[in-house]
Amino acid sequence: MSKDLEDGYMKRFFSVLLPFVALAGICEEVKLSDHAPIPPYKVESKREVFGLCEMIININGQLVPVYASKDFIISGEMFSYRRQITQSQLERIKEKVIKENLSKIETLRYFSYKPENVKEGRYFYFISDPDCPFCQRVKGKVKELADRYGYEVRIIWYPLPFHREAKPKAVAHYCENRTYEDYLKDEYGQKQCEEGKKEVEKNLRVLRTFVRGTPTFVFPNGEVVVGANLRKLEEVMR
Repeated sequence: MSKDLEDGYMKRFFSVLLPFVALAGICEEVKLSDHAPIPPYKVESKREVFGLCEMIININGQLVPVYASKDFIISGEMFSYRRQITQSQLERIKEKVIKENLSKIETLRYFSYKPENVKEGRYFYFISDPDCPFCQRVKGKVKELADRYGYEVRIIWYPLPFHREAKPKAVAHYCENRTYEDYLKDEYGQKQCEEGKKEVEKNLRVLRTFVRGTPTFVFPNGEVVVGANLRKLEEVMR
């Protein structure tokens, strides 16, 4: 190979390589506190996206996406040509955080639905809110899937603060030892006992640090389905 030709190849090689070498240091240069007063946080993930450092930070259980360089930070989600760049990463981080807290979920009060053909060791947690519209949409189908694949469904109440009637419904359901069939018929009862209130408060205290919404389905092997994604839920159950 001639010297000129070799030099040409080397120039092209380095012209391709250098942008990636430059990008490698972007996240290392970012210091969020230089740009904004941010409360104590944990970095759940860090990666380079379109020349910026994407960081998913955990602030008191809330996952916040941030895009930054050494000169600025932007908080919020990124879109590119109708594609959600941030959302898929957020979902992965949510699943990771829930897996890390599985042992806490197992200490919470639940009521269950057990089909006749339930198989030993087959169960999952259905974290729900009595007034969650997405939970209402899928709760019947969840029972059908449990029947089909032989799973016990363990429902944990997680009443969200913007559903005003959800918390007393959850308390009453616990106090009166209501069933999944009652849940399907929206029959929660009226009783407000101290034990039920304590159980719901414990659910809220534990779950709010890592569960961001309902429905959320958690399997004992760490598999997590966030949202009313019945297709994915069935894939995990098969």
